[in-house]
Amino acid sequence: MHITIAEDVAQEYLADVADILGDKDFLRLSLYTHHQWTNRLMHSVNVSYLSWLIAGRLGCDRRSAARAGLLHDFCLYDFADGTPTGEHQAFYHPKAAAETSQRHFTVSDKERDAILSHMFPLGPVPNSREAWIISMADKLCATVEVCRIPIALSRRNRVMVA
Repeated sequence: MHITIAEDVAQEYLADVADILGDKDFLRLSLYTHHQWTNRLMHSVNVSYLSWLIAGRLGCDRRSAARAGLLHDFCLYDFADGTPTGEHQAFYHPKAAAETSQRHFTVSDKERDAILSHMFPLGPVPNSREAWIISMADKLCATVEVCRIPIALSRRNRVMVA
């Protein structure tokens, strides 16, 4: 499994997330349906890219926003099957994503906080501007995905996994 990204995607963004996008376990997120018609990988890429763009506009840490945006749903189980512990998905998966992310990558405290708090108000309050950006980008992407509207890098097949 590998990912192909259109040439018009900012090289600075790709440099910030190259190690994650090259990870075979991370790419397995493409196997899980998410928000009815997309997959968890594409959702995560969209959240990441929007977060990177917004962080840049607001003078925030673009790299942390991009990386935490990619990793916020990095759970290698099907959400439709429920959680391994029986805990509600909204509360369980941020903790699982943070743990999985730390096992696979070097994750900063800011990135970990953003992953853990992305479900606010159903979870902890975000502690950084980057965490707030990811929480908002996640909700925006989820909303348009449920409405079947291509957003960010899902438009015009800018990202493909094969």
